[in-house]
This record gives sequence, C-alpha cells and structure tokens, in this order.
Amino acid sequence: MLGAISLIVDNFESLSRFVAGIDRLHTLSQVVLKTPAAPTPWAEPAPAGQPADDAKPAINAHDPCEPPPHITTRIGDTLAIEGLSLYTPHFGRLLVADLSLQLQPGDALLITGPSGCGKSSLLRAIAGLWHTGSGTVQHPPLEDMFFLPQRPYMQIDTLRSQIIYPSKQTALSDERLQELLQEVRLESLSERVGGLNASYDWEKLLSVGEQQRLAFARVLARQPSIVILDEATSALDSANETALYERLRASGTTLISIAHRPAVLKHHTHVLEFKGEGAWELHAAVDFRFDN
Repeated sequence: MLGAISLIVDNFESLSRFVAGIDRLHTLSQVVLKTPAAPTPWAEPAPAGQPADDAKPAINAHDPCEPPPHITTRIGDTLAIEGLSLYTPHFGRLLVADLSLQLQPGDALLITGPSGCGKSSLLRAIAGLWHTGSGTVQHPPLEDMFFLPQRPYMQIDTLRSQIIYPSKQTALSDERLQELLQEVRLESLSERVGGLNASYDWEKLLSVGEQQRLAFARVLARQPSIVILDEATSALDSANETALYERLRASGTTLISIAHRPAVLKHHTHVLEFKGEGAWELHAAVDFRFDN
C-alpha cells in the first residue's frame, strides 16, 4: 500500500513538468501549423433592466458570424506595440486594454503587477504565441529574440550543447565557451563535471540557480537583439543577479523583464505597471517605486 501511494508522490514533479511541456508543444503546434482557433463563445446580452458590466468589453456587439479579432504581428527593426488589447482564451476577461509603446535598442522594460493581470500573456503576444485580442506587435525576426523562463529547459546532452542551445552547432571555440561560463559565474562547472563533452541529466545535477546562470550563457553565446526574461533570476542571490543584468545591459541588448523584486529596478529604463481590469501605466524607471 505504501509503495503504491509513494509512486504518485515520487513522480508528481515529473508529471507536472510533462503536462506543462505538452501544453507548450500544443501552443507551438498551433503557431507552426496555423491551427484555427476554437469557436468563440460570445457573451450573451445582459437581461433587460440589468446594468452592463463596465469592466468587461462589449464583445457581444461583435457579429458571431464573423471571425473574432486577433493580434497581428509584423517584422521590424525595433519592438513596438500599437493599440494592443489582450484577453483570456475565448475572450472571457480583459487583461490589457489599448497598450501602445515602443522600445529603442538598448532600452530595458520591467513589467510588474499583481498575479494574473496578464504579464506572461503579454510576453507570449510579443513572441507571436498569443492571438486572443486585437492590435499590432512589431518585433525583429524571431531568431534575433531569446526567451528565458523561470525554469530553463535542460536537455540530456553535453555541457557544450547546453551553452549553445537551441543551436546544434556553433563556430565558438572551446575557449570562448569556457569564457562564457566564467561570465555567468560558473567558472568551475566544466572542471567539476569533466569538461564540455560531459553529458548528464543537467536538470537533476544543477540547482535552479545554476540552471538560470547557464541559461544566461546561452544568451551571451547567441547575442540576440531582444531578450525576454520571465522571472529568470528568481533563484539567484543579489550579487549574481546584478552581475548578469549588468552583463546584458553592457552588450546593448534590449531587455524585457517580469520581476517583483525592487533590486532589479535599477537595471531598467522603463516600467510597465499593470493595474488590473485592463488598466496600465508606463513610468520612467527612475521615477517608479514598488508598493510596500
């Protein structure tokens, strides 16, 4: 009996990661294969005499016979958002209303706000993975963008492959790869595991903080023009977090971060604050203060 119950407990974490991976693959397949969205259950009109909810968009005014609005994307030199409104799937709830902003090369935008207000949905819209809404997102080619999640993907392969992921090959020398490990404060990792050709299950071997630093090495190896960080330094101490942010800022890369710790504010030029119910405010980072 104890063994049967322990089977579920022991594998709960891996099952959760499996479900999350399947969900991401489903989203990716919809983008790659351009799978049409499910029919939208448009809201019914409010009963006579009942006031309408001002916080909700008047989606029921849209003709159900016409396809629902969707977010469009275009390729450009800079990141620009024009009249962007985000909704939950099937247009159930407004997340962001009529957002417009433009980032210049080298800018750093910090996105903050309460849980569930649409921060991660905005990142997905920027990457072209979230279409429920309206407006336009301009971004550089996807190969010039790099996304760092809170829990980086670690493949079971060599240490070299972890650094150059998602590429399979690289023109970087072994000496340069070692330098990248030093720049993210993992200078002893190669020696500890037996060199760049050592192969392990890195997710089990490395702590979450080490995985996050290794993910930053991927950014430095690829040198994208825009880096999106979704709580990508949550497991790091302040010294390592500061060192990695300063290294990215020095490279001239445009940063878009989701974070809640006041310590990261100094590494950004602008703050996009989500207020809830679709409301938002854009601040200069030097003028912004987190609520206690």
